[in-house]
Amino acid sequence: PDVEVTFIVDGATVHDRYSEARKEYSFEHISKGLQEIVAPIGTKYYLDAKDAPSDYVLQETDTFDTWFSSGQWPLTTLGYPDSDDFKYFYPTSVIDTMWDILPFWIMRMLMFGLYLTDKVPFEKVHMHSRVVDSKGQKMSKSKGNVVNPMELVEKYGADALRFALVFGVAPASDIPLGEEKMIGGRNLITKIWNIARFILAIDPETANKEGKDDAELKELINQTIGETEKNIEAFQFGIASENLYHVIWDQFASVYLERYKEGEVSYKALTDSFGALLKLLHPFIPFITEELFAKLPGNENRSASLENWPTPLP
Repeated sequence: PDVEVTFIVDGATVHDRYSEARKEYSFEHISKGLQEIVAPIGTKYYLDAKDAPSDYVLQETDTFDTWFSSGQWPLTTLGYPDSDDFKYFYPTSVIDTMWDILPFWIMRMLMFGLYLTDKVPFEKVHMHSRVVDSKGQKMSKSKGNVVNPMELVEKYGADALRFALVFGVAPASDIPLGEEKMIGGRNLITKIWNIARFILAIDPETANKEGKDDAELKELINQTIGETEKNIEAFQFGIASENLYHVIWDQFASVYLERYKEGEVSYKALTDSFGALLKLLHPFIPFITEELFAKLPGNENRSASLENWPTPLP
């Protein structure tokens, strides 16, 4: 087809059918001039072929940057410029994304926001990690190393997968996801379940009323509350989850459960501490913590999802 073309030559815009334009301008003039056009007049014909029809093929110019609309996302979703939502929520606090689209999406949103409102659309940008295989390679169908998350959930459980995706991971880094991490997450879930079984099997009437190590246990829990809050506020979810893992496994289960058996920790200190730990773990492994929190003494009909963030134990 004899398509219409619009191009620039020596600062002037030329619009004509290609056959007519070639009488005055070379293919190189037309091709170069096409690249200088911004939102040119559209052509009326298009070609759809696997092989080039001739030695002279013009690149399609009736195109538009798809990130142009994406860059307006903070504005359009809130009803810019006059809606109540826009006036209340803009600018927002934080946006979560991955580092690979930082120049394409985030920077465009910043430019649109500053241009139209004189304000950046968000105060902080959190760049989450990218999941790779156990060898650190990017997942690809051609490599055959793509991990199906639904299969992992079926095999290990949703909580184990959630924990494996965040445990020990730094922001904007790669997450090697293999069987080892999934097994580690599942083992933690099993450990928490067994702790709960032990506590729920205690008869409150015959339980320890006092314990000389209560203050020591509460100090550990209060320190853990503070550290977890600090790390989450700083988007250090990997550090927060790793610390909680070691507190649960290496201290609460291995040390203080044994001390309870020896009469050195009271029942109240034990249950209060475990309840606080379940709240701290809830953002990472919500399903088992929701189930177990409601089973603790005094928590009937309460949901961990609706609880306030734990405060230091008195």
